[in-house]
Amino acid sequence: MNDKRRIMAVVCAVAVLTSSMTACTRTEISDISESETTTASSSEEVTTVSDNVPSHIVTQSDSTTATEAITVATSSTEEAETDDSGLIVDDYTEDFTYDSLTPDDLYEMYGLSRSERSSFYSQICSECELPIISVSTEDEQEVLSLDEYVNCIVEIMNCDSEYVMDATEAQIRVRGNASAYYGDVDQIRANGAPYRIKFTKKQSVLGLNDGAKCKSWVLLKTYNYGVRDHLAFTLAAAINAGMYYVSDSTFVQVYINEEYMGIYLLCEQTQENENRVAITEAEEGYTGTDIGYLVELDNYSSGETWRFMLNYNNESITDVYGTTRVPKKYYYTVRNDIYSEEQLDFIERYFEVCYEVAMRAIKYGEYYRVDRVDDDFTLTLAQDEFESAYDCISQVMDIESFVDMYITYEIVNDQDVGGGSFFFAVDFSETSIYPTLTCVAPWDFSWAYGDYSSDSDGGLYAAKFKDDYFVDNWGDRSNPWLILLYSADWFQDLVSEKWQERYSYILEALDEVTDTVNTYSDDFDKDGKSRTSSALATIRWTRNRVEYLNTLWG
Repeated sequence: MNDKRRIMAVVCAVAVLTSSMTACTRTEISDISESETTTASSSEEVTTVSDNVPSHIVTQSDSTTATEAITVATSSTEEAETDDSGLIVDDYTEDFTYDSLTPDDLYEMYGLSRSERSSFYSQICSECELPIISVSTEDEQEVLSLDEYVNCIVEIMNCDSEYVMDATEAQIRVRGNASAYYGDVDQIRANGAPYRIKFTKKQSVLGLNDGAKCKSWVLLKTYNYGVRDHLAFTLAAAINAGMYYVSDSTFVQVYINEEYMGIYLLCEQTQENENRVAITEAEEGYTGTDIGYLVELDNYSSGETWRFMLNYNNESITDVYGTTRVPKKYYYTVRNDIYSEEQLDFIERYFEVCYEVAMRAIKYGEYYRVDRVDDDFTLTLAQDEFESAYDCISQVMDIESFVDMYITYEIVNDQDVGGGSFFFAVDFSETSIYPTLTCVAPWDFSWAYGDYSSDSDGGLYAAKFKDDYFVDNWGDRSNPWLILLYSADWFQDLVSEKWQERYSYILEALDEVTDTVNTYSDDFDKDGKSRTSSALATIRWTRNRVEYLNTLWG
């Protein structure tokens, strides 16, 4: 434990053990009307800034000095690592917890000056309209690692007062793969990168997801593209009408240790969480299979422990344009915590069953009944038990979620749709809301919107195999699930029905994102990049794409 953390933990121990001793008190400036006059004694420091910047009145108590508190606390904690309050103060590990650190304590711990920071924040708030997220790392460490978190405090300002966040303890690291230059430190240092922030306690951040409190949040770097991920999230939400989880998102300006990092998209971490992908979590060490599973089709799975390969029955399928091919084998990674090979084997078998049932119903017109026997599944030909392929496949797959996901990916032409960041959920618990395989959490649209084919009316993308040129240069990233399903007339009918139902909402989503870009155009171009023009060009491409698809499905 470093000295600053040791001292602050000890001070907090005293505050918990001795209720009569108060190290500091704080009052939000926002609670004081402009007409009121605040008078500070010689022992008080008053910092006044604008309403959308974190602000405080800090008063040092007369009852004891910090030195006295440390002396008392040190003598009381030498013989024990915990006290009756549950506070843990462990001299031999960084993994201590405490509940009574105030934002001012954190400022002291990180060696920051309230007055200096307030002046800096007033300046940067005057230069932009978007919310600002400021990250201050411990000892001003750089954030360069994909694996190691750096301790930090997070502040949010330049937003509605209800969303302002004073100094809050967290950790931060680089996230991503290609977007993070595969961990190349020189590139990350020169260009910035996406980040993952993990708060010590669950937090609501800028009201996303109806104010849901979660520990993990993501900052996606927009680079020069501007709106790719945000537009896809907004379209997906418009299509599925809230039936399936989609990350909420909003644009922010990001500073790390007072260095401007650029405009980012704040969004949610795709994870097992009651406010995100709400599957049943396995208690630590539990090895039963009656739990939830969050699974990613994952071309970066090589370092993952819980992964399996799907070979799609080694059977050829034919896409909507008549191309017949055996799909490429791909790895899938289990993204929630599991604790046994039995759990991995179980979910692998379920994926095999789901695909085989769908493939046999669509390709051969054979309807199989699926029975679970202990931790395995059996398939029995039961032609008379099902009225249609839809009925048969619905045993194991939430078809509507596949319809919604297909439309989303078909609009944006994501070239990586069959290669990675394609998520599924299924839950075998008694309280499951995902009783069958469900598409959730569309993610990663950095390779979308006409990157490969610039024509917005270039036909269907997600429903067909990648051509030979693409495969030779970038590998076969075709998505067998979507190709197989869309080859069926009845699935195409479902797509058309959903399209007609949600078409006006799709147009509204395009208008909403356009308004956002126009409203914050100065922010989009703040660092000299032409993000506004790039963002509007992406939206125009997408609008033309939507109109083309409307000629097919409208």
